[in-house]
Amino acid sequence: MSAKNSNNCCDTATFCGITHLGSHIFYPDHEHAAATWPADQELALLILNQPIPHADKSLFRELWARAKHRICVDGGGNRLYELGIKAGTLEAYVPDAIVGDLDSLLEQPRAYYKQRGAEICYYSDQDSTDFMKGLRYLDDFRRAGRSTSSCAVVVLGGLCGRVDHILHSLKVLFNTHLERQMLIVSEENLTFVLPKGANRILINRKVDGPTCGILPLAGETVLTTNGLRWNLDHHLSTFEGLMSTSNIIDGAEVYIESTLPVAWTSELRPLP
Repeated sequence: MSAKNSNNCCDTATFCGITHLGSHIFYPDHEHAAATWPADQELALLILNQPIPHADKSLFRELWARAKHRICVDGGGNRLYELGIKAGTLEAYVPDAIVGDLDSLLEQPRAYYKQRGAEICYYSDQDSTDFMKGLRYLDDFRRAGRSTSSCAVVVLGGLCGRVDHILHSLKVLFNTHLERQMLIVSEENLTFVLPKGANRILINRKVDGPTCGILPLAGETVLTTNGLRWNLDHHLSTFEGLMSTSNIIDGAEVYIESTLPVAWTSELRPLP
């Protein structure tokens, strides 16, 4: 946990960095202009081969309805099919594509979705993971010729199960954070990368927190924060040393300035 309090943090009055909508992507605040979904930005939904988080909540239905691109990543097709069988929603949730090396995709989901118009896209490349193949398909086919920055990507799954899979999901976040806005939704958390420099996160107190963490996975960084229970003032943060984990969100906005990109992760409590 961050242990150093300070009143000499990010200057909120003169903030000129990057603003992150966070969970306002799922729950726009129409009374707060800064927390409203940009009219010129698309949404892509990637379903990985893990249990679909919050599948029984309105969050999944709303994400599906809002997304312009809906892609299952290999065995993610099985997960969506299982959900459809269990909830009686097979016809309601047909993805645009199932993408990957397809070694995990079962025959029944494959046949069902293909019959209903989903593209089955096979990549033989073994130097990239299925997660990366899903992003490649989105860029090269679904959105060919358009800027990656004009489409936010929400990933369902990726931060549970095998540790190597979790670390890879975080690596993809870091490796692509300058190209696109991407957030990972897990059963307990919302996670995304803040680029180096000044960042402001808009907090939705109905669903965000209270706990949060700032993970210096790109290397040794210097952090200054405002809006947390235990703020940092130009404090060195490393994977081997101090990390701001089990911190508490205290404000409606959180300000973080860092000398390297860091992962922001906070509890997510979706509305029923």
